[in-house]
Amino acid sequence: MDTEFEQLEGRVGALIARVRELDEQNERMAAVLAEVLKENAELKFLVEETRSRVADLIGRLPGEAEETA
Repeated sequence: MDTEFEQLEGRVGALIARVRELDEQNERMAAVLAEVLKENAELKFLVEETRSRVADLIGRLPGEAEETA
């Protein structure tokens, strides 16, 4: 009976260690995810800014009516 309890105790200890390991891994992954989401937001902003600048430049181009005159 004592052997069974010792085995069970060993398995519970291993399970606790694995849960802690997974918790630490989860924290690292959450930090990486936050960083990637921040970078993604910055890139989206830059794309929109560039899109706006290009649209502005296209708007400044002379039109067909001005070219033929």
